[in-house]
Amino acid sequence: MKAAHTIIVALSLVCIGCTTPPEVKQALIDKDQAYAENERLMQQYRELVGNVTERHQQWYRYVQTRLKLNLALQWAITNPKLTDVGDAELAKDDADLLGAEIIALINEIRLENLPERKGPTGQVVFQAGMGDMNNLLQKLPELIGRVEQRVEKDSRAASTVDLTAFDQYRTNVEALRRINAIIKQYLDIDVTVPRNEVQSIAEAVRMLRR
Repeated sequence: MKAAHTIIVALSLVCIGCTTPPEVKQALIDKDQAYAENERLMQQYRELVGNVTERHQQWYRYVQTRLKLNLALQWAITNPKLTDVGDAELAKDDADLLGAEIIALINEIRLENLPERKGPTGQVVFQAGMGDMNNLLQKLPELIGRVEQRVEKDSRAASTVDLTAFDQYRTNVEALRRINAIIKQYLDIDVTVPRNEVQSIAEAVRMLRR
């Protein structure tokens, strides 16, 4: 009996509410446009963040390349010293900044008469120079290449900007737009059941209850 009553009520609602008011349809259209605008703005912001990050990376690579190349050449042709840092600490710090591959090449091209330089634990970091200017000039392109490789590696490690949140937002908005479209599709189908048919079905339901 309860189920039959539910069917009658549902059929009555179909008759009364089957034609979707224009305001409801317009609200769905407005909602979809709002979703689309939010998605567009978020995509623009994602592109802005990406562009700023890329520009930052370009400047980072430029500055680091000049810094490391200048530092490598200092160790290749001079015997750097700083008054506020010990010799061993300076050698270690610069070696850490340059990396093993660049240090190995510097040791090949260090000019004659440059003394060896040791780190804090006594290990030789920069070997005593035995090269000449001709050798240095010949190896200069290789030195530049190793510096650029080192900077590129450091650049990738330094990039911590995560753009996945923007992609997830776009995915969620697209899902909401699909749901909105499905709802609108059903509301656009204004199938009106004639009242006399509803009454006939209701009468048949009442007959089943007897």
